[in-house]
Amino acid sequence: MKKTKIICSIGPATQDWEKFKGIVEVGMNVARINFSHATLEERKIDEDLVKRANDELGANIAILYDTKGPDLRTCSFVDDKIELVKGATIRILESDGEDQHDGTASAIKLNYPNVLKDLNVGSVILLDDGFYKLIVTSIEEDGVTCEIQNSGVIKSRRGVCMPGIKLNVPYVSEKDEEDIKYACDKNGDYLAISFVNSADDIRQVKDLCRKYGKPDMPIISKVETQYAMDNLEEIVKESDYIMIARGDLGIETGVENLPLYQQQMIDMCHSYGKGVIMATQMMYSMKTNIRPTNAEVTDVSHAVIAGCDAIMTSDETTIGNYPVETISTMTSICESVEKITKYNLDDYKLTGTEIHNTIAKCAVAASQDLPIKAIVASTLTGKTALDISSLRPNSFIIATTTDEQVAHRLALKWGVYTKIVPMYSDTDDIVKNGVLAAKEILNLEKNDLVCVVGGFPLDAHTNFLKIQETEN
Repeated sequence: MKKTKIICSIGPATQDWEKFKGIVEVGMNVARINFSHATLEERKIDEDLVKRANDELGANIAILYDTKGPDLRTCSFVDDKIELVKGATIRILESDGEDQHDGTASAIKLNYPNVLKDLNVGSVILLDDGFYKLIVTSIEEDGVTCEIQNSGVIKSRRGVCMPGIKLNVPYVSEKDEEDIKYACDKNGDYLAISFVNSADDIRQVKDLCRKYGKPDMPIISKVETQYAMDNLEEIVKESDYIMIARGDLGIETGVENLPLYQQQMIDMCHSYGKGVIMATQMMYSMKTNIRPTNAEVTDVSHAVIAGCDAIMTSDETTIGNYPVETISTMTSICESVEKITKYNLDDYKLTGTEIHNTIAKCAVAASQDLPIKAIVASTLTGKTALDISSLRPNSFIIATTTDEQVAHRLALKWGVYTKIVPMYSDTDDIVKNGVLAAKEILNLEKNDLVCVVGGFPLDAHTNFLKIQETEN
């Protein structure tokens, strides 16, 4: 078993039962449904697959819905693709935001209006994840003219980046609000929000979650811009998780800054007791190859050693040829590296001062002093299990809960595995069933030590800790 969780983006490559079952069995913990690409029909397929896996396989797969955000893209082209020729010019025209499907090799439009006004001669425009570079040579009333810096073929609706230019667009579009409502109506387990630049952006989304009946929706803020890095601390404080979205972040800030920025995010999340996810091109070569590169193996290993809660796939499991092999390989790397990784507890903090925070600290301290094989958290809300995980104990964490949604919302957290149980009658019942759950999930032997924390009366916050030996 691994402690680092795996988020799989779901797409055509994993939308049949056998492939989906395969990635569940080899290590997927959370299914990502990307609102930027998934149609209503595709969302239904993905949701049904998750439900089937949980029902038939006894899995605890959570659903992460991911918003589009203010994602700048080209509009569609006449023939769905155009050829860019180095040294030639192309015009980028102002748009009303409507896609007219009229882009050609001489002129294209973008999916937002009024996004060109801050450009100057010499400004850089990057297309298709930064693979193509344009330099602005002149400014006109209806747009700009650019010189193409490298040749290639680009398809419709590819990503556009203007480094150093902050888009003057509303953070939550009509489509995003529709998608947020959808995630709330579907009782989604997590909501990832794209292109966050400030804490205000997050608060807008939280207000909408409250409006649509999910005030407790866990928010994953995707850091993808220099503005987000400049406001990182306030974003971390306002979020439940941070996703290190390295694709757009690298394009926006320069790839040479990625190692520094990702470590800054990891360290700050740990210091505030927030979750952190490493994403983008983790195993990119496995789209087409059955084994990863050595550099990809090292990348995944670094995420584990750095204490990330989760790692995420994108193209590897949406359109790749080897989705099951990809997840199996990631799981093997995690398990191997975790065996030799000891986390420095001084790097991991809890900001709360309530009783359950203190008991979480005591449980983790006990696991450092004694050969405790599991810390069991009996929890109604999941908070104590989250606290324990944030401190990175040597032991696995078993969360026993009566609430299926709570179980799903722990699926993303480092080291936590869950079991849904009936309502307890007393503290003895909590301890007994907690030990049994740990024994079942971890295959414990007689006289193995288990630390159980819980609350009594049953509606109380966590208020007791007991260390118990397993029996036959």
